[in-house]
Amino acid sequence: MASNVTFTRLARADLGELVEAAADDDPQAYISFLAANGTSVADYDWDGEAFGVLLPVLADEYDIDLETGENEIVADISESVESLVFILTLDDRDKYIEKLSPDNFSEEELREAYEDFTEEEDEDGGEMLLDAIAAIFQSLQEVDSEHVVVVTVG
Repeated sequence: MASNVTFTRLARADLGELVEAAADDDPQAYISFLAANGTSVADYDWDGEAFGVLLPVLADEYDIDLETGENEIVADISESVESLVFILTLDDRDKYIEKLSPDNFSEEELREAYEDFTEEEDEDGGEMLLDAIAAIFQSLQEVDSEHVVVVTVG
């Protein structure tokens, strides 16, 4: 089953309540909280499983680590909702906005990275990863000192 990806701009002050919503017995509480308190800032039409490839590829091959921002909060949320969650912060924007411009990546290079990582051929692998980078790049533009973007894959 394909995983959806959401990119939700949320006030930094609401992160504590987001953790509480994630821990709620109602499995929809997390998504409902994001929908009620955040704004969608990007779309991704491919299977979200591509992010399980993209994040390690970015970290290992491009020195772009998007999984360390808000570590403790992310760990609490991910464990509760059993999904891949990462939070794009102002620090991430400052460090990576230029590096993550989609113009800096080639679809062919990303396809090769995708196939090396998955050990499977996929002619769409490069396009999937490039579209994911574009969505992250777009999301980073929405981050400021008062707001983060919560990326949820699941």
